Amino acid sequence: MLNKFRQFMYGRYGGNDALNVFLIILGAVVTLVLSLFFYRTPFTRLIGLIPYGIALFRALSKNYEARIKENRNFLNFAEPWIAFIKKKINQYKDKEHKYYACPQCHRTLRVPKGRGKIKINCPHCGKEFVKKT
Repeated sequence: MLNKFRQFMYGRYGGNDALNVFLIILGAVVTLVLSLFFYRTPFTRLIGLIPYGIALFRALSKNYEARIKENRNFLNFAEPWIAFIKKKINQYKDKEHKYYACPQCHRTLRVPKGRGKIKINCPHCGKEFVKKT
């Protein structure tokens, strides 16, 4: 049985990449959110199955180049979002500092917590502003 499955999958993409993982998670989230508003309707199930169908199509595809290109394009799109989320998570975990954006150059500045009102000098543009820490 396992040998037949191996034979069937030979030459196929397999689809264990970031885009397929995203599509599977998206399918679960869409199904969950839509089921909150439209309880047990065929429409909800159909919309929720679309990302699963795309992921299955990609996994069974024999066109490696197209699937790799799709995944690369997805990663190029997702990388800034992933970096932003990781940055915000790290800032949230940091209990010793507060983070402010410079009003002039909009760079993120880190200052120590618990110092009251302090003057903050931006090292990039030289702008001085007052914030409560």
